[in-house]
Amino acid sequence: CGDGLSGFVAQKESVSLLVLRDPAEPCQPGYHEKDVVPVFGRSGRKNFTAESYMSLVEAFRPDVYVPLFDGDTDGGSSKKREQRSQERTETFVEQCLEVHRKSEKLKGASVLGPIVGGYNKKLREKSVQFVERLKDDFAGYFIAGLHSNGISATEVKEAPLLDIVSSVCQQLPSKKPRFMFGAFTPQLVLELVVRGVDIFDTSYPYLKTQQNRALNFSFDTSDSNVDARKNELDLTDACWAEDFTGFVDGCQCLACTKHTKAYTHHLYNTREMLAPILLMIHNLHHYFEFFKAIRRHVAQDTVGELIAHINKHVMVPVTDGVAKEPGKSLDGAGLKESVSVQVEAKRVKV
Repeated sequence: CGDGLSGFVAQKESVSLLVLRDPAEPCQPGYHEKDVVPVFGRSGRKNFTAESYMSLVEAFRPDVYVPLFDGDTDGGSSKKREQRSQERTETFVEQCLEVHRKSEKLKGASVLGPIVGGYNKKLREKSVQFVERLKDDFAGYFIAGLHSNGISATEVKEAPLLDIVSSVCQQLPSKKPRFMFGAFTPQLVLELVVRGVDIFDTSYPYLKTQQNRALNFSFDTSDSNVDARKNELDLTDACWAEDFTGFVDGCQCLACTKHTKAYTHHLYNTREMLAPILLMIHNLHHYFEFFKAIRRHVAQDTVGELIAHINKHVMVPVTDGVAKEPGKSLDGAGLKESVSVQVEAKRVKV
């Protein structure tokens, strides 16, 4: 397509972003062959070299993309795997940038510098130093390699992850946006915003849709009458069979204004493909409204109030094997927003 990926999907007014892997799909461990990064799709495994990856980037012509990198690390990775991740990423990025600088097709594209190194602070520091040496080539940063994508991001141990992210963001310049993808819980999203992450993805509402759950968590700090146990609704549950109200009271999405829990429950029972479509419409709308609230609180310097409200009313089905009850706050350190959050989060789009 002459207009690249945005033109092909008839979304010229939207910014297109290309990354190697879908953050909603779990990564398969292993397969770390020399000079390639594996991607698993419906047709099996496909190995990408820097050259083959950049050929794909030139074909798609995205507005923004992340160079080929090795982010196959999580909380259980060995130091050797973390070191290989950092070393291989440097090689891949240099090879990709060499193609990018010569490419006529990518003249208008922006590049994000990947920050890797697992949970090793020294390797993360090396990764930051590497992208900073090439800072003129990067429009922003992509923090990766802290989980294995898919549902693993909702189960990640918050304390070590936040420690790494805090350290990385403190070393990065505040004028460029920091991206971090994964299906993080609403609480963890807020803690990441506080520590300097600016832009997230929508794998969380997608995975909740795959689990037949309608998002219902409260982000309205003026609402004190919230049932913390009902922040997710399982629409396959028989209790909704005769409930002729929308998924969430007051929600203005198409699914809630035009349809009911009972109807959607019926669609799931009869295996109609409209059921997950309606649920995805609602979950995306709810998540977008959550981010509107984040931007509003950042602008008003009241993010701490939103964190307190979320921690009080939302049950976390995570971490360390123990579910956190409402009122059990995450690490409260760093409630003062970074400059980058104050500037960038106002225009965050998920």
